[in-house]
Amino acid sequence: MKDILGDSKYIADSVDRISKIYRIGYKLLEVSPDGRLFPLFIGNKKEILLNTVLKAENLPTKGFARRSGWHLGKIPSAPWLMNSKGEYGSKRGKGWKRAWYKVAYNATNDYTKEALKQPGKCFREVPKDGFYKFFEKKRCLWYITSDAVVMGLIPEERRKEILKEMNFDEEKEFEPYRKAFEKRAQTLKKRKEEKLNGQKWIVW
Repeated sequence: MKDILGDSKYIADSVDRISKIYRIGYKLLEVSPDGRLFPLFIGNKKEILLNTVLKAENLPTKGFARRSGWHLGKIPSAPWLMNSKGEYGSKRGKGWKRAWYKVAYNATNDYTKEALKQPGKCFREVPKDGFYKFFEKKRCLWYITSDAVVMGLIPEERRKEILKEMNFDEEKEFEPYRKAFEKRAQTLKKRKEEKLNGQKWIVW
């Protein structure tokens, strides 16, 4: 049985000694100035350790739909999370950044068929010893799993190679968001000009 860092989809769970099936997904994480890792939104104050089995928790969070479990992407790209420059910039402050990581997720049991029968086509609770696929409209396919292992950073050059191998055009997918950023900037500029013109009128 190969180690988790190998190419095998199978690894040994050191806790219960039962063989489990793990597959590969991708996750965008916040990286602190001192190199520690954190989730972007849900449970975003809990540090993520590399090469450690991370058990999912039920953490209801205001402003987010309740779909308990670790969320991983099929591809290392999320255009809706890019900034106006088309980059994955962090909003946490000076020295913080966002980066893509390769993640092994528990795929021992596939609950996708059962999830499709649920309201919203998802579970409110963490799936038991496995995962299910959830397609978020106009965005992407998520793997929502009971536990995961963050294996390591994906260098930007390698990330782009993966996207090319998957025939995913990130620039094309980002285009609607880029236009939205431009439209918003134009609207703000117009409002600012109208405000200044209003002030000049009052002075006169």
